[in-house]
Amino acid sequence: MNQEYNARSIRSWSEEERPRERAMAQGIRGMTSAECLALILRSGTRENSAVDLARVLLEEYGGQLQRLASADVLALQGMGGVGLAKAAAVAAAFELGRRAAGNESVGRDRFIRGSDDVFQLLNPSMSALDHEQFWVVYLNRANKIIHYECVGRGGWTATAADVRVVYQRALALRSPALVVAHNHPSGRLEPSEEDRRLTQRLVEGAKILELTCLDHLIIGQNQYVSFADRGWMPGP
Repeated sequence: MNQEYNARSIRSWSEEERPRERAMAQGIRGMTSAECLALILRSGTRENSAVDLARVLLEEYGGQLQRLASADVLALQGMGGVGLAKAAAVAAAFELGRRAAGNESVGRDRFIRGSDDVFQLLNPSMSALDHEQFWVVYLNRANKIIHYECVGRGGWTATAADVRVVYQRALALRSPALVVAHNHPSGRLEPSEEDRRLTQRLVEGAKILELTCLDHLIIGQNQYVSFADRGWMPGP
């Protein structure tokens, strides 16, 4: 029988125990991370209340929200009795937080003026991941953001990035310029030879289509390195 079946819901707790009521009385900002997570979980298991279950999840990731936020649904499922519905709800909540943080960090006008603007945009989504991802920021002629998205995922040491997919999307969006970025889960920012070869292919592909690849960022553990800033971008 599923451990979540007949679990003790938050409604059965005493008034002072209920995270929802505490949120109303004190505000969300006054709650602990475990209490906030309990609201997302909604109920516990036979063995643990929702708050206890939230603490189990946090402890599994060393008490670090960033590490928990990088976990996918499969990693969360089964941990402490967490089922698919709870795992999906937690992962979705963190994803919404990343998107909100990314949208706010660029500023009201959402123009890219340099590598730091790209870093501030993408870091919330990339810095704490335990696998590599490849993102593209598509720009108009004034370097205003049209769209940004993840176009490739990989493992601990490599990511799959298809140059054709990058530029098919650019043409569909009518984007004349773009910036690419990928993360290094290890935190080491030194580009590999494959990173340099990929950048070369991106620049060459852009030239053929009369587009511009402006920069390639490597992001890891809240730091970044920019190919353009370092003078590493290949000549067209």
